[in-house]
Amino acid sequence: MGKKSIDPYVRAQVVALHDAGLNQVDISKQLIVSRCCVQNAIKKYKQLGRFDDLKHTGRPKKLSGREIRHLKRLFKGDSRHSASKIASDLNTSLPKSITTRIIRRYLKDLGFDYVVKIKKQWLSGRHRQQRIAWCKQYLNWKKDDWRKVIFSDESTFYVLKRKNQCKIWRLDKEKLLPECLQQTNTGDGGKIGIWGGISCFGTTIAKIYTENMNGQLYCNILQTELKRSMAKFLKKTKMIYQQDLAPWHTSGIVKEKITKLKLNVLDWAPKSPDLNPIEMLWSIVDKKLASKPIYSRASLVERLQEEWNNIDQNL
Repeated sequence: MGKKSIDPYVRAQVVALHDAGLNQVDISKQLIVSRCCVQNAIKKYKQLGRFDDLKHTGRPKKLSGREIRHLKRLFKGDSRHSASKIASDLNTSLPKSITTRIIRRYLKDLGFDYVVKIKKQWLSGRHRQQRIAWCKQYLNWKKDDWRKVIFSDESTFYVLKRKNQCKIWRLDKEKLLPECLQQTNTGDGGKIGIWGGISCFGTTIAKIYTENMNGQLYCNILQTELKRSMAKFLKKTKMIYQQDLAPWHTSGIVKEKITKLKLNVLDWAPKSPDLNPIEMLWSIVDKKLASKPIYSRASLVERLQEEWNNIDQNL
């Protein structure tokens, strides 16, 4: 019907006038439509017996329903990495090959997202049994029991490398501004270690160190930072100390120090950082460190201490 389709009511008028004996030129002049539209309206009514347009089917789909189901099966198990590899495998069963771009579009329509794998601690069968046993051991603990626990951990921070991906909002023309760049180097700029603990009564005193953690350094932390921190908590509450199974935590001199200090240590399951709430705190501290550039280990020490002291106690 030309570049622009005319209204079905006008087509009905065309057919009625034609049946009344008018020729196409007179109908065109009377209804102020082109002669081509008049001709096509009459022809369509004779062929289909209707005045409105047929539903547009659009471009034929590249894959049938059966082929789409086959595509979904190809993305099961470990075969999820490459759309180009899946396109190559799928094309072996298709009469006409399709591109990787089409594969990606179908996957989007099916609800697939191309994302980074979530990292998960590897666990053997023995580790799983030990974690289940730990859960059963503390199954009946109440909220008040967990309020007495000091959850502790050590973490390492780097001058030029952050734990989290650093994302910002910027315009394309701002991509080279200093505040929109993340400093990198062939190395990490140096590292700093930190020990700390959290409980319902607040944070412990942090220990920031530059050397590698070992049994002797950890004993000093227990003797100094931990004991001073426990002293500032409620004295009537007998606190329970949590630590993971790192080698320096289970060494002989540390066990002797724990006995000497009469620390009540919480049993812990192996390979269970996901059970320790302080692990989430390191990520929060790292995001705060990323808010301002750090260029030296001295400034990293200063910023670490500042961010630790400013941790919201209601976090």
